[in-house]
Amino acid sequence: MTSTLLVQALQPIPGALGREVRSLTLHGPRAREALKALLSVLLAVTVASLTHLDDLSWAAFSGYMVMRGDMAQTLPRGLNRIAGTIAGAVLGLLFAPAVADSPPLLVAFLFAASWIGVFMALTSRHSYAWMFFGLTAGMVATEALSSPATVAHFALTRVAEIATGTGACFLVASLFAGVEPVASDVFEEIAGARPWLGGLRSIATEDWLKARWLLIEHSTRAALAVAALPLVWRGFAIQDFSQTAVTSYVVMIVPSSVVRGHRHETIYERMAHRMLGCLLGSAAAIACIGLSGDHPLAALLALSGGVWLGHQIQTGREGISYLGTQFALGLLITLIQGPGPVTSILPGLERLLGIVIGSSMLCALILVWPLSHDN
Repeated sequence: MTSTLLVQALQPIPGALGREVRSLTLHGPRAREALKALLSVLLAVTVASLTHLDDLSWAAFSGYMVMRGDMAQTLPRGLNRIAGTIAGAVLGLLFAPAVADSPPLLVAFLFAASWIGVFMALTSRHSYAWMFFGLTAGMVATEALSSPATVAHFALTRVAEIATGTGACFLVASLFAGVEPVASDVFEEIAGARPWLGGLRSIATEDWLKARWLLIEHSTRAALAVAALPLVWRGFAIQDFSQTAVTSYVVMIVPSSVVRGHRHETIYERMAHRMLGCLLGSAAAIACIGLSGDHPLAALLALSGGVWLGHQIQTGREGISYLGTQFALGLLITLIQGPGPVTSILPGLERLLGIVIGSSMLCALILVWPLSHDN
């Protein structure tokens, strides 16, 4: 069943991608939105480089992902991203001393942080903040296991990278304030969340549990997939933990209506789009590196073209918006490695490997605990 749904999710992509490429335009709202995302990325990378931040790609990610059609959408999205990152970093730092010396505690922490992040992303008005709360808390905790001496630096730097990219996005978006945004069917990275029904007194009552049982099961499944990852990391001797955890976590954050309506094909579609989009983006970046070497102008042109292309696919109407997003992110992580020229294709390959392993973990868990049995 799982393999069938994945194949079904992959089948429409070539035709949809071809139609998106044929519809690319150099003018109009769609091209303007792609230009905004590109300017935001370039500004974020420039500022992050000048301030000597460790991972320029995270600043670039924020510059790209926060940008929306107008400031009314961009501003709360960016503030939620920063707030969630700060809260997650603080929680991760509080538990870092304990999980650094105890893999079982790390597993428990990853489960708890991921469960809270996914469940709250499905049920809170501030979904995007909760998504980054769980994501950042898990990343800081895993950093404590691999490098306990630098975990505080990692957490502070991650907050600075997110804030830098988001600030760059705000500045660019403000320059286009008042311009009519492009209409698109882009699938948000997080759910169009539902507000909480009732107050704290209703939590854990029979009615409360009954109304949210499918969401609780969904969150538990996602949290188990993330919590089991330390075993995989050890087995594959993976040094960069982030992408396996990110994939297992983010792919399961879908609109609550998808979970309640048992539309499980959406989850498989996100897996397929994430894997294929990253593969195409990383492959395009690797090809550019091979052709241009370490020439900075060529790298800049490749980065600009890739972000512009990915964003136009993201705002397209062929149902592969998430693939466009992942194409851009796969390209960014491969082309943006530091203030100097690109010296290795390993970051892109590691991201792809992490996505494959994270998706495989989800598929394995779904085989053991099938989505179809949620009825």
